[in-house]
Amino acid sequence: MIFDKIENWQRYLGISGNMDKALAYMAGTDLSSLEDGRHEIDGNNVFVNVMQAATDPGKKEYEFHEEYYDIQIDLAGCEDIWFSTEFQEITRPYGEDGDIGMGTCKCEAVCHLSPGRFAVCEPREPHLPGVAPGSAGEKIRKAVIKVHKQD
Repeated sequence: MIFDKIENWQRYLGISGNMDKALAYMAGTDLSSLEDGRHEIDGNNVFVNVMQAATDPGKKEYEFHEEYYDIQIDLAGCEDIWFSTEFQEITRPYGEDGDIGMGTCKCEAVCHLSPGRFAVCEPREPHLPGVAPGSAGEKIRKAVIKVHKQD
């Protein structure tokens, strides 16, 4: 997990060539001006999904990916992302289609995302985006940059 302000993106250069492309794109692009949907940066190696979402204070299922890092960025509104180091129970086994698996975890760390900040979720790292920071959910707009782990 990485959690920081977008202005500090250069601290994380060198993780991989794909990550360098993603971070430079994040810092050099007005993501809020993009239409909802998928936008390719480097084919299937690096792309961004822009979407509307709703936060939920009762959300419980963590997700994980095998092939991609997620760079989570809130464009409007805010959310909490919960992180854990291991699953208690896998509720949906990993599927290559969609590069996702789901399960339950004990929350070990929380990042409060808001515009101007980002969180990197590593492959196989249990993370739970979309958690409402308060007792009521809200509509948010966000971008998730998908970064293939191989370059």
